[in-house]
Amino acid sequence: MSVKIAVLFSGGVESTTLLYMYLQKGHLVYPVYVKSGERWESLELENAVNLWRYTKRSYPNLMALRVLRVQGHVDPRKTLKTVQDIFIPLRNMTLITTCALYALSKGINRLGIGSLGLYPFPDNTVEYLKQLEKLISKGVGREFYIETPLFGLEKAQVVKMGLSIVPYHLTLSCANPKKIKGKIVPCEKCIKCRERQEALVIG
Repeated sequence: MSVKIAVLFSGGVESTTLLYMYLQKGHLVYPVYVKSGERWESLELENAVNLWRYTKRSYPNLMALRVLRVQGHVDPRKTLKTVQDIFIPLRNMTLITTCALYALSKGINRLGIGSLGLYPFPDNTVEYLKQLEKLISKGVGREFYIETPLFGLEKAQVVKMGLSIVPYHLTLSCANPKKIKGKIVPCEKCIKCRERQEALVIG
C-alpha cells in the first residue's frame, strides 16, 4: 500500500524539493496551498499551479493541488527586506492546522513542511512543532505527524541535494512578483528573492 502524505506547497525552493522527495519515494502526495491574503499569493499560486502541472506529467502519484483559505495577518506596509520583516504571528500554527484538517479529511495522518528552521522566530523550532504535533494528535484522538526532513539545512544545501531532480528554474519565492508579457517574474530585490538567488548560485 502506498503511503499518503500531505505537503504544504507554495512552489518555492523548499516545498518543491520536499514534494519531489516524497514523489521519488513513491508516496501518494497531496499538495496543499494555503491562501491567507498576502499580496504575493495570486501570482505565487498561479506559478505553483504551473509547477504542479509540469510535475504531474512525470509523477502519476501526485494528487490534485488543493487550495485552502484562512484569515491571515496582512501588513501591506512591509517591504520584506530583512529577516524580521517576514515574521507573521502564528503563521506556522495557522498553516499546519489548516493543512492537518484537510489531510485528516482524506484519511492522511502525515504532513510534510519544508521549514529549514533557520529564522529565529518563536514558531520555527523543533520544540514548537513537536508540541503542535502533540496538540493536533490529542485534538483528533489519534496520531498525527508533522515531518520536517529539511530542518537544519541551509537553502543552498537543499538545492544541492535536489539539483538532479527538482526543476528549480520553475520555482518562485518573491514578495513582489509581477507578470510581464504573460510571464511571472520575481522582483529580485526582496529578501525572499535574494535568498533564492544566493542558494541557486551556490547550489
